[in-house]
Amino acid sequence: MVSTTVMIQRLEGLLGTKDLNDWEQGFVRKLAEHMHAGQVTKLTGDQVDKLDELHGRHFS
Repeated sequence: MVSTTVMIQRLEGLLGTKDLNDWEQGFVRKLAEHMHAGQVTKLTGDQVDKLDELHGRHFS
């Protein structure tokens, strides 16, 4: 199992590419802000589910 932080870091590497649509880029940026502020544990269940889905689509 990949940690939430690692999933965010991997997706953060896709920012600025065509791999993520505009909404996904904004979502990943917001998650990265939480991560850099040390607030990963404050993500909602829906945010974690979407993160898991995005990470699975790009890194499975």
